[in-house]
Amino acid sequence: MLLIVAAALVIFGAGTGVGLVVDELLLQPTNTASASSVPSAFEEAWSLVHEKYVDTSAINDPKLINGAISGMLDALGDTGHTRYLSPDDLKAHQESLSGSFVGVGIQIQQENDQVVVVAPIADSPAFKAGVQANDILTKIDGQGIGGLTLSQVSDKVRGPEGSTVQLTFHRPSTNQDYTVALTRSKIKVNPVTWAMLPGQIGLIRLNEFSDGATKDLTQAIQDVQQAGATGIIFDLRDDPGGLVSEAMGVASAFLPQGAPVYISETRGGEKDVQRAEDSATRTTLPVVVLVNNGTASASEIVSGALKDDGRAEIVGVKTFGTGTVLNQFDLSNGGAVLLGTELWLTPDGKLIRDNGITPDVTVALPNGQTPFTPLPSGQTLTHIPDDDQLEAAVNVLKGEPVTADMSGSCHVCDR
Repeated sequence: MLLIVAAALVIFGAGTGVGLVVDELLLQPTNTASASSVPSAFEEAWSLVHEKYVDTSAINDPKLINGAISGMLDALGDTGHTRYLSPDDLKAHQESLSGSFVGVGIQIQQENDQVVVVAPIADSPAFKAGVQANDILTKIDGQGIGGLTLSQVSDKVRGPEGSTVQLTFHRPSTNQDYTVALTRSKIKVNPVTWAMLPGQIGLIRLNEFSDGATKDLTQAIQDVQQAGATGIIFDLRDDPGGLVSEAMGVASAFLPQGAPVYISETRGGEKDVQRAEDSATRTTLPVVVLVNNGTASASEIVSGALKDDGRAEIVGVKTFGTGTVLNQFDLSNGGAVLLGTELWLTPDGKLIRDNGITPDVTVALPNGQTPFTPLPSGQTLTHIPDDDQLEAAVNVLKGEPVTADMSGSCHVCDR
C-alpha cells in the first residue's frame, strides 16, 4: 500500500524509475521543517571520504547523500514505511498516485529482511503471470537481492516501457520457486470497478485510494443502485491504501455524517477523532466488506470504521496491519521523506499497526484461486464467479449460513 508487518512499499517499475506507491495512509506534502545543524561527526566522516578514500571514482555526492538519508531513516526501525524517496523515486511515486504509470504491477513490503508481495495489481503483467500475495521476491534478472534495501530493489526493477525484467519468487504455500519474465507496460489503475451479481447484489471493487477514488466509488454506487441492487459487496482485497482524503471520502459514502472514521494519535499522545463528511452519494443499502492480507492502510481505515460502526460485516482473512499516517516532507534536492507522524486507531480505539482487522467471517481462498475482478466498464453476471470469499460474502448478505464452498470442500472457518 506499508512496511514490515505494517509498512508496505508498492513497486511498479515506472518508466525510467520504479513507481513507489504509497500503500500507507498518506497526508498531503508538507514543506520541510527547520532542522538542527548537522552533527560534527557526520561532517568529519564526509570530509574523510573526500580526502582519504582510495577509490575516488566511487565518490558520488548525490549517491552518498541518498545513502546517508536512507540509513538515518532505517535506523528509526520503521523500515520500508518511513523512508526516503530520491528525486526519481518521488516522480514515480507521484505518477503512481495519479493512477497511471509504467511498470510490472507488484506491491511489495520488506519483512524480516525479505521482500514480500502484498498483492499484484489487477490485470498487470505480474497479475497475468500468476504472482500472488505472500510470494517472496528472491532474484532480479538472476541475481539474488539479499541485503538490498527496498530502494535498491526498486532501482533494479525499474526500466523503460517495453523492456523485460526477470523476477524469481518463492511461494511459501507450496515451498516452490518460480521465475517469470515480465514486460514493463503502461498500467492504468481503475480505482473502482463493479458488477451486478445474481440476486440483485452489487459488487464494487476498490483497487486503491488514488486521486479520484471517492468520485469513482460514488458513481459506482449510483450505477449499481440504478441497476436494482438491494445490497452491496464492497471488495477491498489487495487494496494497498493511498490518500487519507480519499479514505475519508470513501468511508463517508457508507457512514452517517459525523460518524467516527478513525482516531489519529500524535507523538505527544493527543488523540483526534476524524469523522465522516457530507457526501453527495451516501448509500443505506446493506453492505458486506471483503478483505485479505493485501488489504492495507486506507482500506483498513475504511473496513475498520464500517465494522466498528456496525454498518457492515467483514468477510475474508485478517488484513495487513498498517497503522501509521505518513506525511511527505519535500527536500531541497528534489527528493522527499515519507515520515510516520501519527498512529491511527479504529473508532473503538483498536490499534491496527501489526494487528490488522479481524473479519467477522473468516474465509481463506484455496491455493490457485484468485479474487474475482469486475471489468472497468461494469458488467452483469449470470452466476457467482469461482471465488470462495465472494461466495461467502453473498451468503452473509443474504443472511444464509456460511459453511462450505460449492464443491463441498470446507474453506470457511469461523463466524
